[in-house]
Amino acid sequence: MDHRNDGHDNRVIYPETSSRRVLLRPATAADQAEFFRTVLRTGVESVRLPTGRPEGPPPRPDAAFQVVNKADGQVLGFSLLFGLDQAGHIRCGTYLDPELNRLGTGSEAIGLTINYAFAMFNVDRVITETTEASLDSFGMRPDDSRILSTLNDYLYFRGRHWNLYGFQVERSEWVTDE
Repeated sequence: MDHRNDGHDNRVIYPETSSRRVLLRPATAADQAEFFRTVLRTGVESVRLPTGRPEGPPPRPDAAFQVVNKADGQVLGFSLLFGLDQAGHIRCGTYLDPELNRLGTGSEAIGLTINYAFAMFNVDRVITETTEASLDSFGMRPDDSRILSTLNDYLYFRGRHWNLYGFQVERSEWVTDE
């Protein structure tokens, strides 16, 4: 039997929830108030309802985690997967308290969340957005070719307007990078 790669990578992606410095711990409904306090502390109003959505409670995330510092057990913030659609896409949002976030912990949390999405959901693409404030956590700069969209001066926080950058991670890229 020929085992050459025929364009379909069948490697299994495991739903890792722990890295060197952070742990993703399932969040519960009891964490909702703290989640909104964390979002307010970041200054980013990035939890938006889609336009045209009927009134009522916001949609439930497909997965929600507390991001925990493994060294001291402190909750650094939250990471969510939401908006799972029939096209095989899901959105990722990571919201870390700027006072608690240490260099690299955000990147680890984002990586774990993206990996979890590919391991647990039948998706081909994870979509996310960020500003210059955390773009480097993704290993990117504003002129990076992987950025698919830029909304200039879209968000106002920390006393200024920020561009919002949209990008995505494809399953095929993720599996290849592993």
